[in-house]
Amino acid sequence: MCIEFGRETCGNLDIAESREWLVTNGIGGYASGTVAGLLTRRYHGLLVAALKPPLGRTLLLAKLDETVLYDTGSYSLHTNRWGDGIVSPHGYQHIERFSLEGTIPLWRFAVADFSWVAIA
Repeated sequence: MCIEFGRETCGNLDIAESREWLVTNGIGGYASGTVAGLLTRRYHGLLVAALKPPLGRTLLLAKLDETVLYDTGSYSLHTNRWGDGIVSPHGYQHIERFSLEGTIPLWRFAVADFSWVAIA
């Protein structure tokens, strides 16, 4: 089963932050987040391990703040909402497509005349 969202969803923050994904490892660990890459829940994280199963979950990696240097430009691919409500940077605008292929979340980014796929 493949779930996929295009630029019309990924490029709209209100929609992209309301679409969430979750993958589990079957022994209590998981990764979860939003299509936009914006953390909206305290339970979101790229690596949450069950160090003392079944309850002792520990957040080991919350998120990555990626920046691409291409040609003469610098492009932030991450998105943060700060305590005052300001959203910066606007990396979600570079997401061309998000898909969940089985248990693998994939983002296709595009900046300038270049695009590639990133895997969580």
